Amino acid sequence: MVSSMKLVLGLFGLENFYGGDISSYIEISQMGEELGFDSVSVTDHVVMGKNLHKYPFGKFPLPSEAPWFEPLSLLTMIASNTSKINLATAILIAPLRNPALLAKTVATLDTISKGRLELGVGLGWQKEEFDAAGVSFDDRSEIFWETLDICKSLWQDSPISFHGKHFNFDDIWCHPLPVQGQDLPLLFGLKMTHENAQRIAKVGHGWIPIKTSRDFISAGREILSEAFITEGRKDQPRIRGQLPTCVDENGAPNIDLTLKELEKSMAAGLDEVEVFPINFVQAPDDIYKVLRLISEVKKS
Repeated sequence: MVSSMKLVLGLFGLENFYGGDISSYIEISQMGEELGFDSVSVTDHVVMGKNLHKYPFGKFPLPSEAPWFEPLSLLTMIASNTSKINLATAILIAPLRNPALLAKTVATLDTISKGRLELGVGLGWQKEEFDAAGVSFDDRSEIFWETLDICKSLWQDSPISFHGKHFNFDDIWCHPLPVQGQDLPLLFGLKMTHENAQRIAKVGHGWIPIKTSRDFISAGREILSEAFITEGRKDQPRIRGQLPTCVDENGAPNIDLTLKELEKSMAAGLDEVEVFPINFVQAPDDIYKVLRLISEVKKS
């Protein structure tokens, strides 16, 4: 509908139509690239605990024993088998990763993909993951922001020194640098508060709202846009989110009805739309059909 709108193909769950074969993401990503999707996205959990009822955004979609593949590794596989489509995390739980190692892994993937990585980052919600990683759950917000400050520093000229509450080092080099350098896109899957907006405006490029509510998106975009202006930035924040999933008269998710919500969500502030075909696909043969239907919204 709008040529400037970006479409993101959420790969979550589609491997199940291929017997769980994760290499199916290559074929699906190639479909997305052929059809003009701007990015593919993959999700993240390092480990899962048993307390899924603590998931703060409704019912958790999978049991504890379900497989979660490491997203930067998956995107490296996809990068090696595509040439144009961007590679996004939606989202990566940044404080679970050592910042220097995260900076190195991200730079390596951005180099392999020739500058196609888009890093969506968040705090995480599950204490068990932090316990398993040896990271303080209570301090995760502080660790999160220090981690991103370190990554941004290591993606510029070296040597770099850093002195924070959780990490301290002097005169280190972390090469190669990302192809995109400090311009490597950082989008934040956080609650949009004025404090978070100010921090995002200093180091990031946009927001991934967790809710599809148009009031939620509109209010968050306004807060973040004001922070970008206050920070003296000339660019506008990128807002990437999902459409409300609409169901038919039988209660089944319906892609046609869902896509009709596009204009309203864009008016509320979305300029990048992430769609998860798993909500609408019934069989492997449906995947290309659904992707083609989604891609046509950019041409209409």
